[in-house]
Amino acid sequence: MDRVPLKVQVALLAAGTAFSWFTLVADYRRFFAAGGRVFELSGCIVQNPLATPCFYGAVAFLIAFIWSIAVQRSSGEVLLRRERGLVWLLAAGTVFAWGNFAYEVIRYLSAQKAASAFSCPPGEGGANPLLAPCFYGALVFLAALVTAIAILRGPGRG
Repeated sequence: MDRVPLKVQVALLAAGTAFSWFTLVADYRRFFAAGGRVFELSGCIVQNPLATPCFYGAVAFLIAFIWSIAVQRSSGEVLLRRERGLVWLLAAGTVFAWGNFAYEVIRYLSAQKAASAFSCPPGEGGANPLLAPCFYGALVFLAALVTAIAILRGPGRG
């Protein structure tokens, strides 16, 4: 089996993980600067990142990245079984990310530009969704999913 697609998959998920956690740290810095506390889910002017889709996307990226490393270190039937599981995780992450992006687009296009707890970045309303971290996360999830499917459909596996 050609190992290059496996390395591409790991690289994509490493980039997605780094980007998502960098974004999450920036969100937490903004939250703490506004006087928020770690598990304070309400009462702060800035939404706690723990209660946003960005947090769950970052966790999903981290799990997928670790899983992709496990796949890369596997061989034979174990590799294919692990890759199938990773495809399901990436599909769920892709649907979640694009669903959140669609929500951002709808919010952006609506007349009311109120901030929402489910916005990405959290607590900000009316930002162009093409500039939101959720859009870039959705692109990386989609690219990783396409790569994972290509690995499963590689030569001889149709």
